[in-house]
Amino acid sequence: MTSRSLLARRTRVGIAGATAVIAALTTTACGGSVTGNDSDSAGRTTITVWAGSTGGTEPLKRQLIDQFNSSQHKYKVELEVQPASTEAHAKLINAVKNKQGPNLVLDDGAPQELGQVIATGSVVPLDSYLDRKGSTLTKSDFTKGMADTGTFDGKVYSLPTQGGDYALIYNKKMFTAAGIDKPPATWAELERDAAKLTHGTKQYGMYLPIGTGGTAPFYWQSMLWSAGGEFMNADNTKVEFNSPAGVRALTAWTEMVKNGTAYPTSLQTPSDNGNTAAMTSKRAAMAINGAYNLGVLDEALGKENVGVAPLPPLDKPAMNLGTNNSYIMKGTAAQEAGAWAFLQYWLTPKTQAKWDAANGFLPTNTRTTDDPAWKKYLEQNPRMKVFADALSYAKSRPSIEAYAGISDALSVELEKALLQKESPAEALKKAEAGATAALK
Repeated sequence: MTSRSLLARRTRVGIAGATAVIAALTTTACGGSVTGNDSDSAGRTTITVWAGSTGGTEPLKRQLIDQFNSSQHKYKVELEVQPASTEAHAKLINAVKNKQGPNLVLDDGAPQELGQVIATGSVVPLDSYLDRKGSTLTKSDFTKGMADTGTFDGKVYSLPTQGGDYALIYNKKMFTAAGIDKPPATWAELERDAAKLTHGTKQYGMYLPIGTGGTAPFYWQSMLWSAGGEFMNADNTKVEFNSPAGVRALTAWTEMVKNGTAYPTSLQTPSDNGNTAAMTSKRAAMAINGAYNLGVLDEALGKENVGVAPLPPLDKPAMNLGTNNSYIMKGTAAQEAGAWAFLQYWLTPKTQAKWDAANGFLPTNTRTTDDPAWKKYLEQNPRMKVFADALSYAKSRPSIEAYAGISDALSVELEKALLQKESPAEALKKAEAGATAALK
């Protein structure tokens, strides 16, 4: 969601766009060939996995990979950590053209943009694997929203392996000082609370995602859906956010900036999308944020002061789904089989629950969601349950090649509207034109 996308926890848009730091895929560090038949000294087929750094939990990732390697004798997974890059897919395509690259890309933080890689014919469709008798993963293990994140033209090319969404994060100490005893349940209540929490330019009631990039569109889409609008038409051939519902959804943000109750400029840094910085610096009492940033907020503010509540709706509850997806690159039959075996292992309840709990992610398949260990974890961590509960009504961004261009066009105009340079109606009209051009 919403972003770490390829997710290094400190750099994701939301779990991206959300929330999503893209796991970079470079051409110089390729240890495996997508056309070779590499094997180790024991005769096991080597499966090269590319993944972004996950900071402090990277040792856990390697531990889980070692457990897979020890559990069977046919395959050996070798992890190659890639540096962050916004050109991950272009680099992957270049690697493939040079007959280099991974057998499996683990946790790609921009799954909506995978279409350009699929167009090269180098990504393995997963439908036959999911439908195969004896497979431990089936299509029924994923909700429609989750499955849609990796479905292009009716075929499944990637599976969500890290889930996320967002919620309202608030400073309990500031709430108490303002005489507010509970978080807002509607957007109208949020506006009233933000006014009480604002103290000139020293402290603002709310931080809104101002700044170009994927974060603002990722968060704003849930506002649009809450107001009854749609982002695109049913077959993703036309944008529909320039509508009365869209204007209302954007006005809800711009009016708060205009009234001085929302932070009016971007605090964006290369490693964080302003919402976290605004709260850790105590410039804002509330912000929209993901679970993967709770650790940073807890450290700065004290865990007892960091509250989590469902994102207050304009009308009906709405949520945008952020995922990091994994996919298999074409290689030998043994390499593809090994990559599928590891992908099944990575999505087992035991493995996914352990990885998610360590990183602030959410399960992407129903087997993990229903797993007793995960349920126990949520009971012990009620703040995480807020994020998990929102998955029941979350929708996903369109998985089309043009999504990056559409999001970019929208983000530029959202920023102009939030900075009071354009009216919401003007901004959405221009964003529609830019998005339509991206579609064509």
